[in-house]
Amino acid sequence: MTLSNFRIITRDGQVDSLPSRDSVVALGTFDGVHVAHRALLESARELAERVGARLVGAWCFSMPPASFILKTKVPMLTSLEEKVDMMLSLGLDFVAVGDFEDFCSMSAESFIGDVLVDKLGCVGAVCGYNHRFGHKGLGDPTTLAAALGEQNVVAVPEIKYNGVTVSSSAIRAYIEDGRISEANAMLGRPFSLTAEVIRGKRLGHKWGFPTANQLFPANSVKLKNGIYATVCTVDGKRMASVSNVGIRPTISDEADSHAVNCETYIHGFSGDLYGKLMTVEFYELLREEKKFDSLDALKEQIGKDIDASIGYFSQNSF
Repeated sequence: MTLSNFRIITRDGQVDSLPSRDSVVALGTFDGVHVAHRALLESARELAERVGARLVGAWCFSMPPASFILKTKVPMLTSLEEKVDMMLSLGLDFVAVGDFEDFCSMSAESFIGDVLVDKLGCVGAVCGYNHRFGHKGLGDPTTLAAALGEQNVVAVPEIKYNGVTVSSSAIRAYIEDGRISEANAMLGRPFSLTAEVIRGKRLGHKWGFPTANQLFPANSVKLKNGIYATVCTVDGKRMASVSNVGIRPTISDEADSHAVNCETYIHGFSGDLYGKLMTVEFYELLREEKKFDSLDALKEQIGKDIDASIGYFSQNSF
């Protein structure tokens, strides 16, 4: 195996190797970096302190293994870049990222010895209670304990929210169903979109409701179409807003009817946002998207949606 099979990313960039016998590594997919993932990372920090390891890191794949096993793209809660940035911001020293197809035929024992120990300097490991790894998924927490010592391995038990096990798949299902409050509770933060503001049809400007348009990444989980109470962050400033997610059935023509658009009105904001990177956090589904009989009816409803969003944030702090 060569180091080109995976990348080791630190807060300062990328490195080719790590000191030997000096790290605790958390294993997982980490899509969304949700509350169960954060519990796993906290356990890794605690284990590192207990065994005297100087570095705390994580191992993950660039795409979920299910994408290769099922031969279909699994919708993502976070991009790879977002996922790595989140984990490093939570205090990790490094994140090692590999491509699943390069490792799927490697035995669990070889992965531990050749990758975790030899390349990442691993003296301890943390994973979820049901984590599997290695060829045919034959590796599990018991395999790690046999190689590294029981005292150097932690299997984090499941975490539940309202009786449902916290998982990336459960969060995806909530988001796709518009149950954003449940998704946010499992994420431990608001589900968000970060993308460049692009030019739209500018009808909102004509009606006195100027909006900022963004597109969801192609492989992003699909948020249910509808109107959401949101919070925008642009140029370091957070502002309450209301967002329409969907295909804009009243005004869309055939050219853009298949693109999932996020169109956001920011309360009390005036200015040019075109070309800027903006983050939209989703807090509450106010209503589902629908087609109106006329543009006047749509314009009237937009005013009601803005009032509904203002009402939401008057009762819920952001």
